[in-house]
Amino acid sequence: MSTPPAGIARLIAGELSILTDDSVKQAVLHGLVDPRPITLDWDYGTPGQQFAGWVVFDHEAESDTLIVYCEHGFGPLSPWGLVFASPHQGSRSMGMDSGWFRSFMEAFWDSHAATPLAESGQSESR
Repeated sequence: MSTPPAGIARLIAGELSILTDDSVKQAVLHGLVDPRPITLDWDYGTPGQQFAGWVVFDHEAESDTLIVYCEHGFGPLSPWGLVFASPHQGSRSMGMDSGWFRSFMEAFWDSHAATPLAESGQSESR
């Protein structure tokens, strides 16, 4: 069964509740959005196969990337993915498994949004 947007928001809130560094929490909150639908192309199945997911973090203006939640493809084991915001070559691909993570915060720490924090030495427990 697919997790509804309110359930996804609760998953993220649970991860944020254990953050102790305010600058990390603020960086996450800066890009966090209410879950909105997205359709992603699955490159490893039948040509044209797509999966529905949810955009939860928008870093499009800064790095052309989004963090999405999708229970298909690399989910349910790794449902949090970093994907390009803009379609590339006419496709909005799920990308490779290396861009999919078990938790929202793992995806965040691998994103461009976390780069300023990592450069300043703020790398709260991952």
